[in-house]
Amino acid sequence: MTAAQVRRVVWVHGDSLSVTDPALSACPDAPALFVFDRPFLQAVPVAFPRLAFMYQGVRDLAAHRPGPTELRVGAVPDELAAFAAAHHAAELHVTRNFTPDFARIVDGLRAARPDLRVVIHEPERLTSFDGPLRRFFGFWKKVEREVLHGEPAPDFPRRGHR
Repeated sequence: MTAAQVRRVVWVHGDSLSVTDPALSACPDAPALFVFDRPFLQAVPVAFPRLAFMYQGVRDLAAHRPGPTELRVGAVPDELAAFAAAHHAAELHVTRNFTPDFARIVDGLRAARPDLRVVIHEPERLTSFDGPLRRFFGFWKKVEREVLHGEPAPDFPRRGHR
């Protein structure tokens, strides 16, 4: 089976709700899944406007991509494993998220479906800043010119330039 014939699905999470998401861009026709994480939502209070915002983001995403998009509620690793199985997928594509939950979910998925190849795409960097983050305001002062105008400030560390 060639790479073009491999059945793929995409996991869309809260930090990848964008039509320019790298995993979605790599697999525009693949079925995509967003899961409201029931165990997380039961443990951490999330305001209804935030949930509504995420739901609307999934709806907007579904309206602007050629592949089908589905929304589920449950334990994320279980829902991803079931979704991949339902689509006979050999690969699951996702954009990296820098939270502990992301690693936990990927580990749970790999345990549930060791035959499923998980392809992790890197998110787009908004800035070349690569220094320590202490407070947002200080960080913003350093990156504002680059983020808003495309002009990096000469006084902050950049990737590969230490």
